[in-house]
Amino acid sequence: MFNKPNQLIFYINVSIIVFGALVALLTPFFVVGLIFTICAALLILDQFRQNKSAFTISDLKKLLTVHDNTGNKATLTQTQMTTACHIDNSEYWFKNIRAIGSISNFKINHGQPYDQQKENGNYHVCMRIPPELKLIDGSDLTLTCEYQDAFTQSQGTLSHVIDDDTQHLHMTVQLPEGRAVSTTRFFCKHDGKEEALLPPIVTGQTTIAADVKNPKLGAEYCLQWNWSEPGLLGKLGSLFK
Repeated sequence: MFNKPNQLIFYINVSIIVFGALVALLTPFFVVGLIFTICAALLILDQFRQNKSAFTISDLKKLLTVHDNTGNKATLTQTQMTTACHIDNSEYWFKNIRAIGSISNFKINHGQPYDQQKENGNYHVCMRIPPELKLIDGSDLTLTCEYQDAFTQSQGTLSHVIDDDTQHLHMTVQLPEGRAVSTTRFFCKHDGKEEALLPPIVTGQTTIAADVKNPKLGAEYCLQWNWSEPGLLGKLGSLFK
């Protein structure tokens, strides 16, 4: 939760609390010990307050819909119940959106983003929080975008990076009929390590779903599948779309 400098400060304050309690209980200087204890406790509370994420997400649903057998066209819909932790937060960023192909037509709650950036192949899009949207009480935010030529390979991956404290993550891939899924897996990458998670649920060879409770902050969760090569009719059909 804390970085190393903050961890050091935290442990120093804990030591001061212990010292102050011992002084208050074991020496005649009760008031002095009490002051030490209260001041250190207040510093720890302030440290937790400053370290708290700007936003928390109770439930995040990420749906990828691939529209054609060749994987040329796809749509991403991300819906999340988001709560602002501070009343003065004025904007929210959807971060680390990426794919092999191109991404376009970003919309947030059916409107245009306030700002859009691209860094190292990752897109970051921003919404201004209007006064009428009481995000401090929690509200659904919906991001949509379109992929082009992003899932043309025999292996596809839908990924999500946990940028805010999140309680529940759902990831779903909806594939077109006529191109069978052979294998699937669900895993996360964190601190340079890869961790296998419970296998996804596959329904009718077209829907792949996985979810995880309390995903790790900073980790990247990946829902991956392998599917057969598209048939000749599918390839020809995509040329006329």
